[in-house]
Amino acid sequence: MEQATGSVLERGREAFDQRVWNEAFELLCAADREHSLTADDLARLAESARWSANYDAMFNGYERAEAAYSRAGNRRRAARMAFELTIEHYFRRNEAAMMGWFSRAGSLLADDTECEEHGLLVWCQARMMMDLGKIDEARRLFEEILALAGRVDAPEVEAIARNGLGHVYILEGKVGEGLKLIDESNAAALGGGTQLWTAGMIYCSTIWACRNIGDWRRASEWTDSSIRWCERESVSHFPGLCRFHRAEVLRIRGALDDAERDALAAIEELTAANPRDAPWALGELGEIRRRRGDLDGAARAFRRAVELGFEPQPGLALLRLDEGKPAVALRSIIDALAEEGAFIREGRGYLLPAQLTIAIASGDLELARAALVELEQHAKQSGGSAFRASAACAAGELALAEGDPAGALSALRRGIRNWHDVDAPYEIGQARVALARAYRALGADDDAVMELQVARDTFDRLGARGASDRVAAMLESAAKHEMRAVRTFVFTDIVDSTKLVELLGDDAWENLLAWHDRTLRGCFTAHGGEEVKHEGDGFFVAFADADTALRCAVEVQRTLASHRRDHGFAPQVRIGAHIAEATARRGDYGGRGVHVAARVGAVADGGEIVASRETLLAAGREFQTSDIRALELKGLSAPVDVATIAWRE
Repeated sequence: MEQATGSVLERGREAFDQRVWNEAFELLCAADREHSLTADDLARLAESARWSANYDAMFNGYERAEAAYSRAGNRRRAARMAFELTIEHYFRRNEAAMMGWFSRAGSLLADDTECEEHGLLVWCQARMMMDLGKIDEARRLFEEILALAGRVDAPEVEAIARNGLGHVYILEGKVGEGLKLIDESNAAALGGGTQLWTAGMIYCSTIWACRNIGDWRRASEWTDSSIRWCERESVSHFPGLCRFHRAEVLRIRGALDDAERDALAAIEELTAANPRDAPWALGELGEIRRRRGDLDGAARAFRRAVELGFEPQPGLALLRLDEGKPAVALRSIIDALAEEGAFIREGRGYLLPAQLTIAIASGDLELARAALVELEQHAKQSGGSAFRASAACAAGELALAEGDPAGALSALRRGIRNWHDVDAPYEIGQARVALARAYRALGADDDAVMELQVARDTFDRLGARGASDRVAAMLESAAKHEMRAVRTFVFTDIVDSTKLVELLGDDAWENLLAWHDRTLRGCFTAHGGEEVKHEGDGFFVAFADADTALRCAVEVQRTLASHRRDHGFAPQVRIGAHIAEATARRGDYGGRGVHVAARVGAVADGGEIVASRETLLAAGREFQTSDIRALELKGLSAPVDVATIAWRE
């Protein structure tokens, strides 16, 4: 019996050395049933259980190995087992067990600080500081570990310390120095100077760094390398993270079907091996589905991620915007950007473009400008094509919102060129839609239609149904530009503008007028209004429905009143609204209904919203009204029934 047991044990050890994890696990378990294993063999059993996804046996093996090493007086090896248990409990959010084993490792080492195992414990502390956003403390600890690794010749500890310090440097804006350290840590992992867990962690951390500086080509290369490494080493612990990163790369490349497949596989693997990071993959799944137009599927994935303690941003905020909830979306993205942890701070470059888009949709152009300034700084620091592209397209979006289509054209073209460098077709399609809006504002309708057609074809090819449907609707609208259309027309202008010019002087008036134009355009954009004309201090805007038009008018007056209250002055603006069928031609509208709307606007006083009876009925909601009357309007044979809308909160 002893000879047979010894044979099984030797075969188990051989399988372990050859990385045949399932066979090693089964043989070592068989040997363990026949005869108590040594501490070293128990460590082998735990490690083979880890990589063959037998996690209960893994915990049992590490716990027994720690006890065996402790009994034998080998406190450093016992501390190493306690470290492994600390990491595995961290992955599973078992906070009490994690801290218990971390404390146990520290007690085992006591004053024995000049060793590899002590370096691993300090590394745990440094990672905790990173999670808490205490970057200065994390840097100090990583530097301490590097010095220790040099003194005790511990290449594994040196590798993970260099990797961690590289991320600190990236957070501090020293991207080149950070990447150099991360590359050095990868060289150690590739050279076999680290254990499997450490090598896998370094691979995943490297891909995360590449992603966060907007270098998707480099992230793709390291992702492919990490998958090959997982297959070569037959490990089943890290493929979940590696597959998640590959899903990200595939999403950027526009391979949405393949990206969703990998995200689902990553979720399954991580749920068993690393539940702490599984919600991250759920967030990725939600973003993939959002791009495909599967908003219900995206909402389910995001909701599950939130349930597991992860904020899937910016995808969740953008989903709220897709659902027509700009205020909710804005609060969501602002809250996300307020987080101090290293995870959010290092990935901030992906939150800022979303903040700008949502801020514009919400009419908060001041916030959008602040987001653009930070995004441009981030793009300059990182040097990544993705962030240069994001910054250029964001500048184009903002220019459109501020009524500068020529400036938008230049920025968007630059953004499209940069997105081509990244090979990001979905982002290119989005930029082309914005480019079409700029062309249309400049009267270049044929160019606008061409950009929309290219964008639609791109979205169709990617399977991005929602985006494709939206572009198809825009093309259909463009094709009917000579057709009759029902719109709610809104006219605005500043009351007593001539007196204001005399009172303020030309320079102050021009500044005031520019502020007025930006403010009103922000409101129009947030409510989907189509600016038809802008003459002097007045706007002619068309809305798809009456309710949106009146809500926009209310927001204009409340925004002006708020500025007046907070800053002492804002011009008095009158607003008139009327719903009617009109002739739509090349971005303009004509017909009796347009004239009625203009006349309704002309009878309003400063700070007043006047709407026709037809508009109030079409709005489908109870707006509070007063001063209901019939107006005899110049040029119209029949009177028009109108009312003043109460807008004050």
